[in-house]
Formats: sequence, C-alpha cells, structure tokens
Amino acid sequence: MSVTSSTSTALACGACKHSNAPDAQFCGGCGHVLHEKCVQCGGLVSLTQKFCVGCGQDLNAWLEKRIAEQETKLADAVTAAKNHEYDRALGLLTLLAKNSDYRFRSVQEQAVAAKGKVENLQEKVNTQANQRIAAAKEAHAQNDLSTAVKLLAQVPENLLDEDSRRIRQSSQVHLDQLKALHSELQQCLEEKSYAQVAGLLQQLLELQPDNQRYQQLSQQVGDKLLRRAERLCVRQEYEAARNMLTSLPTICHNDQYNELFQRSDLACWLSKQFDEEPYATNALGRLAMRYAKEFPSDGKAADCVKQLSKAVKSKRPTARDGLAPWRADAKSWIGGRVGVLASPQSLNFEELKERPQSMAPFAVAIGLALQALGLGRITGNLLPKKGVMAKLGLGKAKPAWGIDVGSSAVTAVKLRMDKGSEQPIVEATHRVEFKNPTCRGGSKSASELVPEAITRLLEEIDVANTLVYANLPACDGVARFCELPPVKDKDAERLIETEVKTRIPISTEDLALISWVAPLQKESSIGRPVVMASATKLAVSRRVDLLGIGGLKIDGLIPSPIALANFAAHEFAELLSPPEQKPTKKEKTKAKNGKEASEEQDEEVPAEVSVSGKQPTLAFVDAGASKTTMLLISPVSVWFWSYESGGEDATAVVARRTKVTAEEAEQSKRNLASLKTPHDVDDDIREKHEVTRARLRKLFQEADKTFRHFDVKETWCVGSAHQQHGFLRRVMMK
Repeated sequence: MSVTSSTSTALACGACKHSNAPDAQFCGGCGHVLHEKCVQCGGLVSLTQKFCVGCGQDLNAWLEKRIAEQETKLADAVTAAKNHEYDRALGLLTLLAKNSDYRFRSVQEQAVAAKGKVENLQEKVNTQANQRIAAAKEAHAQNDLSTAVKLLAQVPENLLDEDSRRIRQSSQVHLDQLKALHSELQQCLEEKSYAQVAGLLQQLLELQPDNQRYQQLSQQVGDKLLRRAERLCVRQEYEAARNMLTSLPTICHNDQYNELFQRSDLACWLSKQFDEEPYATNALGRLAMRYAKEFPSDGKAADCVKQLSKAVKSKRPTARDGLAPWRADAKSWIGGRVGVLASPQSLNFEELKERPQSMAPFAVAIGLALQALGLGRITGNLLPKKGVMAKLGLGKAKPAWGIDVGSSAVTAVKLRMDKGSEQPIVEATHRVEFKNPTCRGGSKSASELVPEAITRLLEEIDVANTLVYANLPACDGVARFCELPPVKDKDAERLIETEVKTRIPISTEDLALISWVAPLQKESSIGRPVVMASATKLAVSRRVDLLGIGGLKIDGLIPSPIALANFAAHEFAELLSPPEQKPTKKEKTKAKNGKEASEEQDEEVPAEVSVSGKQPTLAFVDAGASKTTMLLISPVSVWFWSYESGGEDATAVVARRTKVTAEEAEQSKRNLASLKTPHDVDDDIREKHEVTRARLRKLFQEADKTFRHFDVKETWCVGSAHQQHGFLRRVMMK
C-alpha cells in the first residue's frame, strides 16, 4: 500500500526521532507504528503529519480530540472509583493503560498509576465492608439494631448484599418506631394519660421486650390502672373498666387483671344481649337471670328479668307465633316479619292429649301427612305405583302418619280428615331423639341409628290401618326449577318431559320424579312455573330398605322440601291459593245455555282478567341439625334449596371452646347462661350464624333470578336450630 505524503524523503519517528525509509511501516529505532488511517478518507497518514494530503483533514485537531476523549475516560474512571464502582473504574483504566501510542503517553502513564491505587483501594474497602457487614449481622442477631444500622451506614451502598439491605431497612424502621413511640410516651406521661401510656408501653415492649425501664414503668402504670378499673366495676361502669383493662401491657396480666377483665367483659356482653332481640325466648330469660345473679346491684339486670317474665306471658303477634315480642323490630331481610311457626292454624288439635310446646320441629312431618291425605298442593310419590288400587286413589279416608326421619330425631304426626270436617284432625305427635345425630363425628352411622329409632318409634305408636308417608332427605335428590310459557296442560306435560331429559342428570330408566306445574292463568305474564324433584331409584330403594330394617313399611316417599312446601301451602291457603279465573264470555254463554262450546271457541275470546307482576310470597327457613333449607312459595310457584350445614356446627363450636362432650355442648348451646364464659363461646357461634346468613342471601338471590315475581310478605322459621340464642337476630333480621 502506498503512503500518502507530501515528500518521498526519509520518515522520522515521532517517538524516538529515528530516520526511517519512506515506505517503512514501523520505526527501525523503537518499533513504534509510523502510520494510521485518516479519520475522514481512510488513507494512510504518518503520525507526525499535520494535514492529510488526500482530503485535507486537520490531523492535529483530530489528535487533540482523541486526547480529550482519553482524558475524559480517565476522569470517569477516577469518579467511578470514588463511588466505589471499582470494577467499572478498573475496566476503563485497563483499556487506557494498554494504549502504547506515544502521543497518549501522559494519559497512559496516569492510567497505570491510577489502576494500582484503585486496586489497593478496592481490596481495602471490600475488606472493611465485609467486616462491617458481618459485625452488623451479628449485632442484628443480638437485637442491637442501633449498632447494626451504624455499621451498615459505613458500607458503600453498592457493596451491600440483599440480606444486609433488608437488615438495614427493617432495623431503621424499628428504630424510627421506637423514637416516635418514646416521644409520644413522654408527652402522655406529662399529660398523665395513663391508659394511652399503657398502650404505648405495650408497643414499646413488643419492640424491645428486654428493656427493663419499660418493664418497670409498665408495672407502675398497670397497678394504677388496675385500681381504677376496680373502682369502675364497683360503680357498675363495666365497659369503661374493660376498655381500661384492654390497654394494659401483657406484662401486667396477673390474677387480679384476669378476674376483673372476665367480670367486666361478661357484664358488657350480658348487658348487650337484650335490646336487639326481637323475641322473648327462654334462652334470653335464662341470660337475664344470670345477669341479675352475677350483678345484683345492677338495676338494668333486675329490670330485664321482670320485663322478660311479663313479656313471655304476653300475647303473640299472631296465633301462629310461638314467641312473644320483645324489644327489636322483627323485620326480616328476606321480606316481612320473621316468626317461629309454633302453632299451625289449619289443623284441629282438640283430640291431641299432650300437645308439644312448639310444632316448628314437626313441619315436614305435617306436610308428609297432608300429602298422604291428598291435601298437598304438590301430589306425587317417589315410590312406584302399585296396581289399580293406587290409580283409583282408594284408601284416602284412612288416617295418615307423616314420619320425618332427620339427622337428630324422628318426628311423627298422625292426621285424619273426617267427612264434612274443615280441618285435618291431629290425632298424635311423637318424637324420638337419636342417641347422637348422624352428622356428629364419632357417632354411629345413619344405617345403625335410623333403624334403632324407627324400632323405638313403632313400640310407641300404632301405624296399622293407616297410610304412612316418610321423607327423602334433600341431599339424596335433585331439584330443578323453570318457567314454561302459558301453554295448556298437554303442551306443559310435553315441555316438562323435555326439561327433565335435559336438566336432570339421571337416566329415565333410573329416575323417580315428582313434578308440579302452576295452574294455567289466562293472559299470565309470568308463564307457568315448574318444580321438579327427583332422585335415583337406587336412592329411593335404599331409603325404603333403611326404614324397613326398623320395621316401618311406607306408602309414600316424599323429598323433605316438597313436604315443607305442602305444609306451607295448606297452612297459608288464604295467601297462597292461586287466583281464581273469571269466566270468559263464551263460558258465561255455555253456562246460560247449558251447552258445551268447543276448545277452539274458547281460544277466540281472551279472559277478562290477567295475572301479572309480583306475587305474594312466603319464605320458610327450616334449620335442622345437619341441613338448612330455604323455601319460597307463592300462589303460582315453589322454589327451595338445601345445603349441608345446621345446628350441629354450633354444637361443635361449644364443645371445642368449653372442652366438653358433644352431648353436654348440645345442652349448653341452647342455654349459654350455664357456661362460665358464655361471651367467648357466643363469639364463635356468631361467626357460624354470619356464614348461614350469607349462604341464605346467596340462595335468595338465586331464587329471585329463577322466578322474578317473588314478593315476600312473611318469613317463618321451622325446625329447631332457631332456638339458638341470637339465631333470629343474626341470621334472619335486617
């Protein structure tokens, strides 16, 4: 390659001044390179040239720029080293130190010197950092947070590992909290706000549990507050006393504190159990007696006993209600007033020798007996029909037993319907308790307990020459609900068959079904609501066999919610009877002329009235030991749903809290006044009640989506779980 030059004479080396041949590439005296490429045209120029003869580039200006760039990199390396970015600084210095061009010798020499210094500094600083980090971690482990923070503050940020950063941050936060709390403590001490002082000391001791100064001050303040709380209890200011005791540091919780706190806490809980209750229950009365006994000088307690005693004897809101009204409004979030249906008005009890205190636990049994007598809204039977006699419906004049086999007891009701009588006559009621509920852990299975209970029942009642209808638990069946168009019965039957095939996950060959469709209301805007209650034939067979082992032969098997719906429809017939249809003009003409008109003629003239809009609805909540059922029933529809949760959940809570057997807890559950600390147990029961309320709300929302015409006028509780203290208030009331 030729050299672009202004002369062909000898070429002097810029580094050593040795004279070289014009075409030499390296100096013969020192070996230094003699040429480089022009930055502009790329032609070779000597290192000593001032301008490129090929393009006129100012080579001195270009060199000065390059020297400035090298000096900038040197300065950056020095800055990085000062910021403890040693790896970056050494990288820059290494590149600068390798540059052998004599023109950059000053920068290269400075880089070599700086590189040695940075390497020494890096080793020294890293050694110190590692020592301080190790010491800081040791101080942190010994809870000497101040020392840990001071040591880590001396370590460059980029030399800290993640663990060190975490220790520094958490320790600093801790120290800042201590500083703020200590400052606030000083202020509260000056103001003599000892309750606040106690609270601050508790926080400080949580941050510094071994601080003797805080421990000593806590004892002094705690003794002062304990004396004040004792005086407040004497003056019956229990809530103020409890609040004061709550502020005491844990270190002050001695026997005196425990006694005072339990007493004030019990008084506060008892005093709040009365004003929000809707009904004067036996459980509430026992709590009032406990209140008066524990705190005889409290006038409110004595007044509660007197008022409850009077209220229990007062008139019920309606003849059906089993409980007398108390202080709170009994309005339900479901709709209307909530009550306990203890005294059905659609039955004749005159022949019953010993009437139960409440018929609420017998609701399903009554519904079963009503259906056996042919008095239910929903007819049908999960058992297969047996011959012509069943088709003819012979034997309806027989008395009927409804036998509800639950998870904790068997309830039985015997009804008969005399000719000319307006109401079914209750001949007998009976209840057989299981030794343990079938849903209770550790108890015998239903296959053992049910036959035993049935055998005991049959020893005490006579089912000869009667119809016997029993229940199928809701969990053993499948229920579906829909709304058909306002079509005629034949078309409705066809549509129901389609619904059964598409919506019930049981094959036709294995299906036992009870269905009901609302009567056709001409010009109805809500169509014809349908309920389909089904079970597998295997489930039906197993239920029949289970009852048969105990000696009971049945004529009918009905899902529990269907029986409950039939009871509701019969008991509230005045509200739930489907609207009567006024005759059409053609029907009036037929009646007048005594002639029959064709079906086609009937269709030509619309009815004079139509059914539309909201329908008056009743809500029933049947809460038993193991399940809870919500039933909504209107003149034109039935909707229900059951889920596996009930009173046994509360029994388990009481047993766990009080460390007693489930049998003992079952009694205590309905009599919290018998417990030493009923408020502790009630807190857990309240949580169960809140869960039940939430689940019922969700069920109600589902029902409203299915049938949007519900307008709940009254809400009733049946079963037995409503007897728990607080159930109606927490689960049912607004």
